[in-house]
Amino acid sequence: MNLTDSEKKYLKSALSFKEAEKYIKKFNNKIFVIKYGGSALSNSYLANNFAKDLVLIKKLGVLPVIVHGGGVQISETLKKENIKSKFVNGLRVTDKKTIKIVEKVLIKRINKKIVDLINQAGGRAISLPGHKKEFIEIKPLKKDMGFVGKPKKIKLKNIKSLLKKNYIPIIASLGFKGKKVFNINADTVAGELAASLSATRFYFITNIKGVLDKNNKLIKEITAKKAKELINKGVIKEGMIPKVETCLNAVKKSAKAAVILDGRVPKLLLKEIFTTKGVGTLIGKK
Repeated sequence: MNLTDSEKKYLKSALSFKEAEKYIKKFNNKIFVIKYGGSALSNSYLANNFAKDLVLIKKLGVLPVIVHGGGVQISETLKKENIKSKFVNGLRVTDKKTIKIVEKVLIKRINKKIVDLINQAGGRAISLPGHKKEFIEIKPLKKDMGFVGKPKKIKLKNIKSLLKKNYIPIIASLGFKGKKVFNINADTVAGELAASLSATRFYFITNIKGVLDKNNKLIKEITAKKAKELINKGVIKEGMIPKVETCLNAVKKSAKAAVILDGRVPKLLLKEIFTTKGVGTLIGKK
């Protein structure tokens, strides 16, 4: 394990190496798909922590694949262009003018920043837009949604080739149909990717602690069956429902487990992956 002195110091500040050893062996050469919200980049301290964490988990043997969105930044840019944002069931209606802005923000602003942060931290990140190289083929949604789709076919060899070359792929949530570019919900892309790759972990980074019980206390681990029960009882509610359902869908297909994590926690990935306690809610098949 070839860690620099500063990386060793950073690692020790987050966890006990002795405790981490068994997890390093357990997760060696395993694929982890991580959904990283564009809004998380607004806090430079946490964004830099995330980049350092990724470089370290890669050096410790994990194969991370990052999927990002950029809803906040897209809305801000559209507002500056005097274009009103319209949403249907949480999805942005995307016309010809809007899709050009979506593509520009996701690729040139957010994707580039994530790649740069990881590379500055000593990693080897590379941009992988979903609409390039026939990567994510989409099925369009209703016509009144415009250029919005959901994944129909994902070309996995694009990712596997980069992982073999020791890169960290940074995927922008775009897709293609013919020669046209489509906007895709980043949560959906991440979930489908985790399932398609049979990821050992699907990490869903959000801005809350995780799944909470009726007393607002964090549930550390939950089965798919119990999660569905809590949704039906109204314990899991509002914005947490689609997040949990995305995780359930990934686990139902072939991801080994999903974890909802609080992106506000410093050194988040190290604490979650390499400690017994963890920091989020793990959703397993049983």
